Amino acid sequence: MRGPALAALICAACNATLGGNPAVSDAPGDDDAVIEPDGPGPDAPLGAFGAPQKVGIAGTGAREDDGSLSNSGLEMVFARVNPTDNQKDLFYASRLDLLSEFGAAVKLPFSADNSSEETPRFSDDDLTLFFAKTNGANLQDVFRVTRPTAGAPTFGSPSLVDGVNSAAVDKWFMPCTGNRYLMILGADIAEGVLGGGPPTVVAELSTARSETGPFVTTDCLTTYFASNRPDGVTNRIYTSSRAAIGAPWSTPTVVTDFALLGGAQQDPFMSKDQRTFMLVSDITGTTDVYISTR
Repeated sequence: MRGPALAALICAACNATLGGNPAVSDAPGDDDAVIEPDGPGPDAPLGAFGAPQKVGIAGTGAREDDGSLSNSGLEMVFARVNPTDNQKDLFYASRLDLLSEFGAAVKLPFSADNSSEETPRFSDDDLTLFFAKTNGANLQDVFRVTRPTAGAPTFGSPSLVDGVNSAAVDKWFMPCTGNRYLMILGADIAEGVLGGGPPTVVAELSTARSETGPFVTTDCLTTYFASNRPDGVTNRIYTSSRAAIGAPWSTPTVVTDFALLGGAQQDPFMSKDQRTFMLVSDITGTTDVYISTR
């Protein structure tokens, strides 16, 4: 994932085969890239990600961002700005299989007018959706909704996630193993354990600038996030890892796989098999959701 050669990026952008895996098609009308179900075994080295493709339902010019996939890869939740109140609403879409395009996006029923719902992340079993919601004087807090089965937007009413919220902006709650999580606390990346007290800022991942959109792998050992370091102007995607839970995080490095896409980049998400990456770019003049595979 880190620092692939420019030649590999150019090759990926031209639909060349990297590491034995076909790149994403750029055929007209093929807005929704797919997770490639076949290819080398799990021990085969992965090449660079292919050229990101705009997700049609989340690239309409209506300021979409905060894209997340379910762990099955068949469901997607993202945020869209409501032009009436300038607040974000959460939208849901699904597809029949990993080779299909996503169907029409529908607004989730718990996404209320005059309130912002954003930064969605699924639990490992896809039965819980964590997200941030406007909560009075507390600005934004982390909430959750649950459903009996995966595969449909049959979520119940939102409830506050106990023990993780503060008087600052709380969002981007991303769970991993052992009830652990990363999240945004103010403009910093924080880490905690549900039921283990409030989260604490991770010094190795946070700066005096602004961090946002942390994603962490299921084992809690690799993270991707966006930061406008060092100049405080343009968001770029960074990655960091650690040898074990509780060990220090490595110095974050810029993810260059998507350099040819351009624009400020944020809201990273990676599938469990590390073959699908979702991100947001404003290269078109507004924020759109993109997806890349390898």
